[in-house]
Amino acid sequence: MTTKIVDDFYVKKKSKFIKSFDERLAVVNEVLGKKFDNNKCEELINQMRAEFEGILPHIPYIGGQKNPLTLILVKCMSDLAVFRTLEKIGFSFGEIGVFHYNYILEVNKNRKKALEQAGRDPSQYPFDPVYMDYQKKLTEETQLRLYPDDWVMDFVEGDGENFEWGWDITACGVQKGYKKLGAEKYLPFICLGDHYEAEGLGFGFTRTETLGFGAEKCTHRFVRNIKTPKAWPPYDLEEFNPDYWEK
Repeated sequence: MTTKIVDDFYVKKKSKFIKSFDERLAVVNEVLGKKFDNNKCEELINQMRAEFEGILPHIPYIGGQKNPLTLILVKCMSDLAVFRTLEKIGFSFGEIGVFHYNYILEVNKNRKKALEQAGRDPSQYPFDPVYMDYQKKLTEETQLRLYPDDWVMDFVEGDGENFEWGWDITACGVQKGYKKLGAEKYLPFICLGDHYEAEGLGFGFTRTETLGFGAEKCTHRFVRNIKTPKAWPPYDLEEFNPDYWEK
């Protein structure tokens, strides 16, 4: 199958992606407000927005609007704008990690409230048969390898005891995007965000290895009726590899 790479996709959709980023920046601003005054917060938010505008043209194209993973890729690339801005003002690697944990946890607390208001149980959404079927079809589509910078995933059927279902991810669009921009040192933060999501929404999640910590694949497993432990600091996680953690 012949596919077309649209080099200016993210530039053409700039206003849409900036608007989405501004929603995340509202949460970033809340976390910044615990450390800085309003003027400094506004200055930093503007710097993050400008940083993201510079990143947008360099995000790998993986099918645009036809690929639901595009939105995930853009969100993770927008986090790089936050990391870079914090680094520029003197935050250490560990301090950026703490900030990211607090920020992503708040994002997911907001998602939790929205799901509850819609009458859904946030702790059960990964186990909805419709959602699971959707994810299974999505993984099958990634196996086509239509775009070189896209994800490649296998759907893993659960046994009903140790886990319900999962992904084995052997190629990651975020990893490729961060590598392209020379930002691989921040990949572990993005991977840890999966644990933060599970903690914030209240569903069970485990993983033994991940690409961001140098493994050959990510082994996501969704587990019913367990409490996902706090993943920051990450040193006790099975996936943690000190060789892929900034000293």
